[in-house]
Amino acid sequence: MINGLETSTITQFGLKKETPLEMRRKVSQLFLQARRQARRRTLWQRLRGRENQLQTLSKIEGRVRQPAGQAGVVHVPLEKIIGSEGRTGDFDGAFNPLAGHIRERWIGIAAARHAGTPLPPVELIQVGDHFYVRDGHHRVSVARAAGQAEIEARILYALVANC
Repeated sequence: MINGLETSTITQFGLKKETPLEMRRKVSQLFLQARRQARRRTLWQRLRGRENQLQTLSKIEGRVRQPAGQAGVVHVPLEKIIGSEGRTGDFDGAFNPLAGHIRERWIGIAAARHAGTPLPPVELIQVGDHFYVRDGHHRVSVARAAGQAEIEARILYALVANC
């Protein structure tokens, strides 16, 4: 027999739907897995004598900014997003979270994604075939951690070589 509290819970959350607490616990575990992955990747890269940081857009020299045109929102493969315009200390080279201070924002975005809440497209800068994040670092990180192949993006501008 079902008591009154169980009836109200079923009414509010349904029979098979996760409660907000269960969802938060699940995405918190995803965050912890991504942090552990960042630590393992950092150690492995150090052993190989390599850096484990996101590439930074400021290191690209001899380039000229040009408008990307009005492509609107496009789907970009996550593997093509290789760097950041400025937040290289918060995420590793695979967009795993490095810093603890981003936990709440990361978990909030992961919970929204898990609940099916539409998220705005990320804003990217294109350099050749690769992309750098201007806005949406947490969304890229969550999408990668969740095993997503691509993400909705708005290409702000492209950088091309000086001729």
